[in-house]
Amino acid sequence: MEHQGHEQQQAVDVCKEFVRRGLITITKDGGIIPAVPNDIDYTLQSAATTEEKEAEWVVPGYIPRGCITVIAGEGGVGKTSLWCSLVSSITTGKHSFLLGNAVPKEFTGQPESVLALTSEDSWSHTLVRRLRNNGADLTKVNYIDPGNPRFVEIDFTSAYLKGLVDANRPNVIIFDPVQAFVPLNMKMSDRNAMRKCFSALMAFGEEYGTTCIVIVHANKQSGVWGRKRIADSADIWDASRSILMTGITPDGHTRYVSQEKSNYGPLQETVLFDLKNTVPVFKGFTEKKDRDFVLAESKERAIRPAMETAKEFIIETLEEHKQMEVKELEELAQTVGISKNALKNAKTELNKEGRLHSWSSGFGQNKIFLISLVSE
Repeated sequence: MEHQGHEQQQAVDVCKEFVRRGLITITKDGGIIPAVPNDIDYTLQSAATTEEKEAEWVVPGYIPRGCITVIAGEGGVGKTSLWCSLVSSITTGKHSFLLGNAVPKEFTGQPESVLALTSEDSWSHTLVRRLRNNGADLTKVNYIDPGNPRFVEIDFTSAYLKGLVDANRPNVIIFDPVQAFVPLNMKMSDRNAMRKCFSALMAFGEEYGTTCIVIVHANKQSGVWGRKRIADSADIWDASRSILMTGITPDGHTRYVSQEKSNYGPLQETVLFDLKNTVPVFKGFTEKKDRDFVLAESKERAIRPAMETAKEFIIETLEEHKQMEVKELEELAQTVGISKNALKNAKTELNKEGRLHSWSSGFGQNKIFLISLVSE
């Protein structure tokens, strides 16, 4: 009993101490509830007194200033060359190739500074050369090498990153890739995980006007587009103000940048470009979006096995017969199980390769169409 009384007295003493600290409140009936701190600010802002602002742009229409822009694409499509080109335009004040030829070259903006944080490529072997090839002002590009012990201290929510931004005030920060800057104890797939990470980047925009460009790997799953193309986390799509998908068109050479999300204006036209010596070169605009290119690629993958079989059939048959009536070739193809579409696609492909010769003979009802291989 004495021991029990001692424990009760301890509990009473703890409660009194919590009351003294303002942590709890004792109700009239003896209950305990959390205390409401007196130093919390409950003031609200009025919409009537809020200053309206127009969106500002690093690249008009494509990259809003002071916000998060995501550039996403599969491996090998040229994401690094793309952001190196953007850094070039940012540090020199020249207009980005994304704007095409619409803006005269003599109209330039104010050069700005860039902090490039990347774990993907070597600065001495790769990045400095690519930036120079793109015409960047290297004096306005700063970085911390991945081999530097300080690099491991950098993640989206770290005090060290906040200190870097506060001390250096970069106008733009590049993060490549996103996975390298996620805190160690956080899984990107966890709900709201990336939203917490990106909240810190939003704060940079609010406090310093810093624009953040985050490089993300795209989902390689066939037939997927839109928000599902952003690998690992749906929060990345939600927290970004602009999303640019980059890839390669079905011709295997031309590349594209398709804006898939824009919070501050209409979606911009898709940019077509070539890569020449790691430098993006503008080719034109198109109304097609990432979805159109993804579906075209999926269709190409679906028909290619049948088309390759049909190509082999055409070549082997024409090597044996030298020349044939087109109608006869089509009937023979149907006999061996090759569809009309597969045969048509195969002939189109072989014509593009310059391996088929087609011509007609005769007139009227006696006219026939012939086909042969081109003599090498």
